[in-house]
Amino acid sequence: MEKRKNKGYISFKQMMDEYEKRPKVNFLWNGVKEKSFGLVFGPSKSGKTIFCENLAMSIAIGRKEFFGYKLSGEPKKVLFIGLEEFWENRIERNSKQYGFLSQNEKEILNHNYLYQAIDYSRYIHDVSEWNELKNTISESQAQIVFIDSITRMNHGILEDSKTAEQIMQRLRGICHDLGITLICVHHTPKMYDKPLLMDSIKGSSVFAQESDFAIGINQTSKGYRYLKNIFFRYSACDDEVVKEFSIDENVWLNYFDDSDEDSIIARSDRRRKTHNRDQIVEFINENSSLTHKTKDLVDYFTNNMDIQERQVKAYLKKLSQENIILNPKHGFYGAVKKNMSD
Repeated sequence: MEKRKNKGYISFKQMMDEYEKRPKVNFLWNGVKEKSFGLVFGPSKSGKTIFCENLAMSIAIGRKEFFGYKLSGEPKKVLFIGLEEFWENRIERNSKQYGFLSQNEKEILNHNYLYQAIDYSRYIHDVSEWNELKNTISESQAQIVFIDSITRMNHGILEDSKTAEQIMQRLRGICHDLGITLICVHHTPKMYDKPLLMDSIKGSSVFAQESDFAIGINQTSKGYRYLKNIFFRYSACDDEVVKEFSIDENVWLNYFDDSDEDSIIARSDRRRKTHNRDQIVEFINENSSLTHKTKDLVDYFTNNMDIQERQVKAYLKKLSQENIILNPKHGFYGAVKKNMSD
């Protein structure tokens, strides 16, 4: 019998040696690892496309932060493939976003932010269209690619697991073969003021299995918008709080508070309360001569504000990381101004 030349396995040491030879992969933003594939999903009109455009532009111009999460600060080439709307409507909105940038940022964006051609197909169904998509991405030399949306790739019934699996595996294959970060927009049915979960997507098991991350964008019936980290394959997920935002006249998202999803959904009118984090900072600053135990702060704010214990702790941790309040030792918090005068 002819001896088999190639083994179907390797040892742990061989695997580690191979791993050590390869360049380390960093995180692009939040829990999104470079050269990974995942989703931004939510109901129609919640702000998914605008969120992706803002993130894409922030990456392209080399900003250091977006939505409270770090970016590298290094400009990167980004390709945004918009299949959902006519190109004139998209560029009209993008021109408003562009006008908000500094002159230097505009010059960088002019070269780093790419679109598909004006006459590009609005559907990706057959083999030739999938090949064209892959070739377009490859020729662009973009490091990060956004596609809006997966709905335009539906050649059958998207809720059917076989159809969803074919689409997701093709997208993952493009991500792997080209070594890009691929972020795809996907729609859910109307939420009717229900919490945003992976199960909100029909055929969610397939989408979860093939994705490295999933980020939800939602809008309540009263008009409140928020971002929710659903899961990350390569990072811890702070899904206990959501990030509330609005969209301004320049079509940029203004992130202004971490909040509790149930509390946002339960609001009975369109008036926002004073930001919870602002109230925490104000309380600590008004009592700047004191150092507060975490337990005392949790008791005070859970009793005096519509906020849960885990959310208070999340605020305290975030505020101390941002040096807005001090965390002099484990389990204690104080005002920055008190320590600055010492």
